Amino acid sequence: MNFITMTYRNVMRRPLRSGLTLVAVALAVCAVVSLVGIANGFKATFMDFYQGAGVDLLVVRSGSARRLTSTLEESLGDKIAALDGVVEVIPGLADVVSFPDEGLYVVPVSGLIPETQVFDAMEPVSGRRLLKTDERGVMIGITLADSLGKKVGDQIEVVEEEPYEIVGIFESFNVLQNGSLVVSVAELQRLMGREGEVSGFSIITSDASDKAMLDRISKQVEAMESEVKVRPTREHVESLSEIQLAVAMAWLTSAVAIVIGSIGVLNTMFMSIQERTLEIGLLRAIGWTRVRIISMILIESILLSAIGAAIGIAVSFFLVSLLTQMPAVNGLIEGRIQPAVVMQGLVIALVVGFLGGLLPAFAASKLSPSEALRH
Repeated sequence: MNFITMTYRNVMRRPLRSGLTLVAVALAVCAVVSLVGIANGFKATFMDFYQGAGVDLLVVRSGSARRLTSTLEESLGDKIAALDGVVEVIPGLADVVSFPDEGLYVVPVSGLIPETQVFDAMEPVSGRRLLKTDERGVMIGITLADSLGKKVGDQIEVVEEEPYEIVGIFESFNVLQNGSLVVSVAELQRLMGREGEVSGFSIITSDASDKAMLDRISKQVEAMESEVKVRPTREHVESLSEIQLAVAMAWLTSAVAIVIGSIGVLNTMFMSIQERTLEIGLLRAIGWTRVRIISMILIESILLSAIGAAIGIAVSFFLVSLLTQMPAVNGLIEGRIQPAVVMQGLVIALVVGFLGGLLPAFAASKLSPSEALRH
């Protein structure tokens, strides 16, 4: 029997106890991969939303970390458009609505100027794109259309007693857009009672790779008003409070699961060496060094965690896939887990196994052969 085979059999010697430890580690890894994966996917969704439309800079009110609470005068857009290097300025207004009867409580609504470049990312699968002449027209994403059972020509109440005609059902590469409504910015301003106001401006420049030009435009815009902040797309998305809260809550919940998993591994390994005191004494008596004893215990602990990690990762993929099918979140999160998040979960499991086995391993290595044999 070689060293690796021996450690594997030691792990499987108590299947019930090992199984409970695997469950604890699997839950910890599943929490990390699924929750952090969803939070990062949420951030990637916002990033794709802006980058897919070719947006280089975002203009919002300074100090406003939430997109929905940012308020700027719409007239500022004309001043920005006059700057050298600016190709297009797209004012936008954002809100959320709900359709309780269908179980949809967070449906994004975007107010945009029809016939602008931002609509290029919304490919109609039925009907057409929104026109400037559409006073009571609305476009809806394909995911939302399926959830509501709507088709082109149907009426939809964006808010209560405010029916709009669906002029087009579109598909976007972005999951957030596929679950949203799009109306003209003027109509959304009227519905929200925010005439002449927008949430912010999307700036498309002549050369997104020219950092000097982007910095110059940012400073010029910020000089126009004291309470205006201009950020590159990535920086803006990472600063959103919704994103920061989602990531923080994901890691906080995962941290609790990781602590539980670590305690499970620690408890299992301590009980294992107590039951194997005689065995460890015999190994020391035939010449095993302390380092070899430590290595054996650590490998057993890490092996347990690695198996638990594999189970947890598999469950997380299933769980996220299941969540994306639920109407309440369909169109808000992606069923895609980035490889980096999977690696994070695996590394955490290995660290949990190493730390959980370290103290028991040192305790086992300190047993003297004579003392262990007397026990």
